[in-house]
Amino acid sequence: MGRRPLPRSPFLNTRFGAAVEEFGIALKKSSSITHRGNKGGSREETLRQFFRERFPTAYAITEGEVVDLNGSVSPQLDLMFYNQSTNFAFNADKSSILPAEALLASVEVKTMLNRIEIEKSITAAKKLRALRPFNKALGGTDVGDAPQKIKIARYYHCLFAYDSDLSEIDWMKREAERIRSACGGAHLIDAVYVLNRGLLNITASIGQLEDDSGGAISNFYFSILNFIQRENGRRAETPFYHYVTHTTKAWTRLT
Repeated sequence: MGRRPLPRSPFLNTRFGAAVEEFGIALKKSSSITHRGNKGGSREETLRQFFRERFPTAYAITEGEVVDLNGSVSPQLDLMFYNQSTNFAFNADKSSILPAEALLASVEVKTMLNRIEIEKSITAAKKLRALRPFNKALGGTDVGDAPQKIKIARYYHCLFAYDSDLSEIDWMKREAERIRSACGGAHLIDAVYVLNRGLLNITASIGQLEDDSGGAISNFYFSILNFIQRENGRRAETPFYHYVTHTTKAWTRLT
């Protein structure tokens, strides 16, 4: 027989529920993402700052590219999440380069979600998911947590859009349909959040309209955080040594 759940304090539930709702309202009203005057790179940076101010300090959020041991390179990613207590990014110009084994999640930022931009995102996501961390193909959503699968990495890849060109009438279903159609049945994008519209969980085929309490953006935040914490807990160490030592001929015997 399974264990019976522990009794929960109604007082704790009420207080915690209120705190979560206040958190969601603060996310929705955050000036760092709702400022319509910001364009291009500044919008991307304000979203990075939005997460930096709210994420556990163990995780870093930066922009740049991901490279694997075979030399394959990801597209430019607006937000890259990784554990900075065990990994670090190499700086290149104004962006960063991250080993494929270190990336946990990523977000691509769009000003307007439309057919052309979705097609660009799909092309970029295919390139991202072609990477081979630990020289293995990326795991899917059902890789599990078995010890023998510790070197099968998973990525959580999302889109964040400030607006959509679709009308609000039946928006969730129509938006999800055109994204699924563009993906062609492949696991490419996990979640899509459109500001003040709502959240689409593409892999689970469910959605949530935004509300006055910021429920959808709260779920977007926690879906990324929860995935990162689970994946980080099962991810093997990044083999930094192999990125800088490619051949024994680089060494000279001293005796």
